[in-house]
Amino acid sequence: MDTYMNANIVFSKFSRDYMALKKDLPIRPSEMGVLNIITRREGDFTPLMIAELLGVSKPMIAAHLQVLLKKGYIYKEAYHGDKRSFYVRPTEKAKALADEFEAKQTEYLKAIEARLGEAGFIQLTHLLGETQNVLDAILKK
Repeated sequence: MDTYMNANIVFSKFSRDYMALKKDLPIRPSEMGVLNIITRREGDFTPLMIAELLGVSKPMIAAHLQVLLKKGYIYKEAYHGDKRSFYVRPTEKAKALADEFEAKQTEYLKAIEARLGEAGFIQLTHLLGETQNVLDAILKK
């Protein structure tokens, strides 16, 4: 089989299956990405900051925030000095979901590491990071 065709098949299956690990979430994986930022990183986050961290548009983040707000995962806190801006804060419900999600993801990653060995897992992580850098450059993120 052609090397590039094989790579395409492997990448496609990996992407599909890795996303399938998130199928039991009560929110979309992209919304979980927002929760991960506001629950796992230190600091205050505005919608614009979240959009920049995730490399997506502010309108996309605004849509995610509306869903998360409606489902009780976040609340808004006024940004001092500008009534139009706000910080996004996680609720306890969001923190509990982030804890559960992190535990499951860690379990999956440990299973991969157990199969590949520590050196193989580190190499995989490094190569995926480098691959993402190449894709970012191609897509000019």
